[in-house]
Amino acid sequence: MNALLLALATFCTAGPDTNWSKLSSFDFDPGRSFEQRVVPMPEPLLLEWQILDKASGYAPYALSADEKREFLTALGALPPRLKQALKERVIAFYFVSGFKGNGATNWLLDDGKNTYVYMVLNPAGFKKSLSQVLSERESSPFKGGAAVSVDAGRGGSGILYTVAHEAAHAFDYVAGLTRFTDLEHGKAAGKNVAGGWDVWTGYATPQPASDYPARARLRFYGHSEPQLADAEAAGVCAQLRDSAYTSLYGSTNWADDAAELFLFDHLTRTLGRPYRYTCGGKVVDLNTKGRRGRAARVLKPLLSR
Repeated sequence: MNALLLALATFCTAGPDTNWSKLSSFDFDPGRSFEQRVVPMPEPLLLEWQILDKASGYAPYALSADEKREFLTALGALPPRLKQALKERVIAFYFVSGFKGNGATNWLLDDGKNTYVYMVLNPAGFKKSLSQVLSERESSPFKGGAAVSVDAGRGGSGILYTVAHEAAHAFDYVAGLTRFTDLEHGKAAGKNVAGGWDVWTGYATPQPASDYPARARLRFYGHSEPQLADAEAAGVCAQLRDSAYTSLYGSTNWADDAAELFLFDHLTRTLGRPYRYTCGGKVVDLNTKGRRGRAARVLKPLLSR
């Protein structure tokens, strides 16, 4: 049996009308190790992702021994409570070639409305440095595509970013950092989706004091046309510096705000890395006391033992 057929046999019970938002569509075993959960994405689910992303050419990717080791090491460096949540609720880690963006975490429910997740990860992150991946992401809202440079220290590939960011989303879905991680999940889980959280009055609407002019024009990863000129980069980063957020990407909605707060804390406090932006030749150091304090407060459910 080839790897894809094995994945179909052991990780899903797919039929023509499979509901991929239900746990019953998967054969989930929390006793599997993280390594055993690295499997090819089932072809029917892969096709659904291509339709969702309006993409073509998505394909399962088999990790090399070195890539698998690097991925498992990145998971192993996560805080204990976060790793425990992943062990209990992550169904699979799917590496997909050609994926738009660096990764995604998707949710599903069991009959008791308990949340489980799977992760989709772009293996291109293994071929780029951590700083390069962050720079490309933060530059993607600019028309020239290279307006922002992020210095997150030497060494380490972009998979460090993908693991930390998506793991934070996973924790948010299954244990809670924010009130809910996306609107559809909030509704499906029976939560009240009205109202705000932390510096947000709504899921994608910040409090006026936490907003900044360029935020409304941010578009990432080519899902829509960039709206910012490269010449605006210095001004945009100055606005970011004076905000509560740890990245441009983190200012788009409260779920990504929380995930980016964890990334910031993980890189700077746990791994001892710098976190500096260069925009239009001007350096902006985002590792500030205010951001460290906010991260400690927001991330308390995840970081406490």
